[in-house]
Amino acid sequence: MPFNTAPLRPISQEDADTYARDGVVCLRRVFDPEWLASMLPVTMRLLVDKEDFGLLPTYPGRYMSRTIPEFRRFVFESPVAEAAARTMRSKAVRFFFDEIFAKAPQSGEKTIWHTDRMGWPVSGTMVPSLWIPLTPIVEENSLEVIAGSQTQDVRYWLFSPNARKMIKPEDRASHPDCEPLRKDPNVRFLRWKMDVGDMLVVHPWALHYSHGNPTDGWRVALSVRVFGDDIRWDPRPDCVNLAGVSFDEMIQGDVPQGPLFPVLWSEDGARDGDAEFPRGFATRWSRERKSDVNEYALFQKNYAETKRTVPAAPTTGTAA
Repeated sequence: MPFNTAPLRPISQEDADTYARDGVVCLRRVFDPEWLASMLPVTMRLLVDKEDFGLLPTYPGRYMSRTIPEFRRFVFESPVAEAAARTMRSKAVRFFFDEIFAKAPQSGEKTIWHTDRMGWPVSGTMVPSLWIPLTPIVEENSLEVIAGSQTQDVRYWLFSPNARKMIKPEDRASHPDCEPLRKDPNVRFLRWKMDVGDMLVVHPWALHYSHGNPTDGWRVALSVRVFGDDIRWDPRPDCVNLAGVSFDEMIQGDVPQGPLFPVLWSEDGARDGDAEFPRGFATRWSRERKSDVNEYALFQKNYAETKRTVPAAPTTGTAA
């Protein structure tokens, strides 16, 4: 039986309005669970068995679709791009990259409050994280988002060991400490219980955080990143590097195009297949790969050393 190629239920105006208001929306029943079940075994081989799939040694949980057929098929054949486009109200969607976010059983590891905005070498707002659980999610290990925070035009520094320069630019705000806002009755902290087949669409400017995992099973989610209509190249020194494209090739103001950024869905039906999308990487590495997927040690160390600021409460979308 073939997997679904269109969302199992229509993406509604209410879904789009919720995303515009809150900076995040949980889309229920987008995928046949079989889509996710096809990717989970190979993911566990990566996480638990440390199997070498030819991925980047610095980020062994990123660019899965370059080397692993199950992920490649999901990117090009599942309804992930259509669901994103209809939520953002974008006429077309291009692929950016994919990565795995995983937390071991009984893990106390938390991901700090941050936004993704300054991590990517682009301008525009249509570059969401499509957060797709491969395992059931409970509120205690869910992603958490501050509703309406995407309306604040703040350039938070997204510290990353994969950036060109790990130096905080003068115009970047330090990572915020959002915990004091929990006492504000006008601020909504959103988290979800999610089934396999659901998907979060998270705005790149939205403040979000990830809890530890107090359950006895792995918490595993796939994040697919895509480009919508308003995205243009805007390379900066503290942006994350992209495999296969140099910063010299990112012409300021141009639309990302070419084999690395294929059109996955468009209103007029035009789309690129995966024939020209890379398979693997240009170089193999001899150095030892990281032992963990999504290593946050440097991220957390930097956070502890910077001045923590408390962001202002969002002015829209925050009704209790």
